[in-house]
Amino acid sequence: MGKGPLALAVATLALLLLPVGSVSAQGCGISVAAQPPVVDFPGTTLPGQGTFTYYEILNVNYSSAFVNQTVILQYFNGTQWRGLDSFTRNAVGFTEADVGVDSSWAHFGENSVRAISGTCASSEASFVVRPDSSAIPEAAAAYILAGLALLMFYIFGGRLGRKRFVLLAVAFYLAVAPFTGQRYDIYFLLSSGIRILQHVNPFDPGNPQLYPGSLKWAYPPLYAVYSAISFSAYQLLTGAPLPSVSALTYPGWLSSTYSVWEAYIPSTLPVLVLLLKLPMVMSAIWTGILVGKMTGDEHDVIKWVANPLVVLVAAVWGQLDPIATLLAVGSVYMFQKGRPYHAYALASLGAAVKIWPVLLVPIMFVIALRRVGRNALKPLLAVFPALIATLALYAVHGNLVESLFIFLYARGIPTFAGQFSVNGLTWQQILFVLKVPPLPLFLAIGIPAYAVMLGWIYWKKEEDVTKWLTAFILVFYLTYNYVNPQYFYWILPLMMIQKKKVATFVVTLLPLAYVFLSYNIFYFVSPAILPDEFTFGGSIVEQLKVNAFYQSPESLVLLAGLVPTAAYVALLYREIRRGRTSQA
Repeated sequence: MGKGPLALAVATLALLLLPVGSVSAQGCGISVAAQPPVVDFPGTTLPGQGTFTYYEILNVNYSSAFVNQTVILQYFNGTQWRGLDSFTRNAVGFTEADVGVDSSWAHFGENSVRAISGTCASSEASFVVRPDSSAIPEAAAAYILAGLALLMFYIFGGRLGRKRFVLLAVAFYLAVAPFTGQRYDIYFLLSSGIRILQHVNPFDPGNPQLYPGSLKWAYPPLYAVYSAISFSAYQLLTGAPLPSVSALTYPGWLSSTYSVWEAYIPSTLPVLVLLLKLPMVMSAIWTGILVGKMTGDEHDVIKWVANPLVVLVAAVWGQLDPIATLLAVGSVYMFQKGRPYHAYALASLGAAVKIWPVLLVPIMFVIALRRVGRNALKPLLAVFPALIATLALYAVHGNLVESLFIFLYARGIPTFAGQFSVNGLTWQQILFVLKVPPLPLFLAIGIPAYAVMLGWIYWKKEEDVTKWLTAFILVFYLTYNYVNPQYFYWILPLMMIQKKKVATFVVTLLPLAYVFLSYNIFYFVSPAILPDEFTFGGSIVEQLKVNAFYQSPESLVLLAGLVPTAAYVALLYREIRRGRTSQA
């Protein structure tokens, strides 16, 4: 909740001191609702104020005519209304306020809250807090079931043989995909395609904004077009109408960006999600097949497809990384086979989905330049189809130069909701804890380091594409202020191709541990099945875990900052020291 400076503090204090009789619920145009209506809290004692606790969501609606006025949230202590929190009215007329359920104001049983602004008060809203002894077993059961499913998948895979296992893998992934998804990211993917169908530029919300700026498409454009095709197919299959531009915007996006998915939850959402994830699922399967071919060990197909990180990113989460990674691995494979045209075409196509496979093009070119001189130039023509298609898509949907600037800025200096920030497994979490602005080191150090690597490859007659792509991805992890869990999907097949078992384990464990600590597992269940993931005790336990992680500076710095950074440095050192090969 953003509390203003001195004026807001004074206004808040004045409202808190108002006698109960001085407010009226008549004609105020303000209302409040508590979500969920029942909180199944683990244990029989609520935590004290300022400790790790669950946050109840209070949705406050009000007239947007009174922008910048203070709203006070109050609770009833049995005899009088007391101040709980406050915020400033915004232009959209809706605020999602999260209040910690602790013993300083809440109790087991019915709790009443309201919102007041000036002399107007909302009607009372209530929610019940009750002890739930089954909450912890519920949360544990979710992980046990997920682990057993993966274990059985792996065991059966080892007994079926590669071909039949691939069929089982496709069935397993397709069974999981429709009913899961990272709620924000899935909404981001589907809404961008819908905007294309609405003739709204998905790469720029415009001024005034037609949709929240945090939902602008900040990747290369190819998948956004596929998203539009997916929604068209979804309409044919289900008869679903095209949502209006305004209906696709969650009213509380200003105060809770991660709740934007609540704007669109049709009952047939799993059908749309399956269509959106089809390229990710098939990419994951084909990547496993390629890895098996490149290592010469068919069992690596099973190790890849049954890897929990691969299942999470491709089948559950719903991210673009599996598509780009397949094309990058395919590019390396083709380069090893002496087919540079195919290698460049696949790398550029991967970059049209998610930018990182473009790193392969200069590496392969430098190696080829050393081998064949000027003859290395001609195969570069293979990058132009994907490049031209990318530029054309940007041009069709608005100002080409402006769209490219938005894209390059968003990728070079990643931001969220317009703020330069830190996320994921990066040492810059230390800066976040110290409230020091993050550093855009990728542009200042990462890109120059890449140029130095290219010079070294040429000078030392290096031949191993996999080695140097792996090395630069590790440099990327060390210099970028966003190292999201799905980014480890890029490096995982490279470690397997190099037959590095310990490194493969490390780059699998690090992101899985981070996801476990930083996410509520029930957030990944489709909202079409579980509209409110906080409706049972197991999810409250999960949220307590997440809050404890983010509110503990020591844990955040150690587990998201120092441990991963030490791993990156060690892996980079071992990668660079690895002897040259003639494999590539």
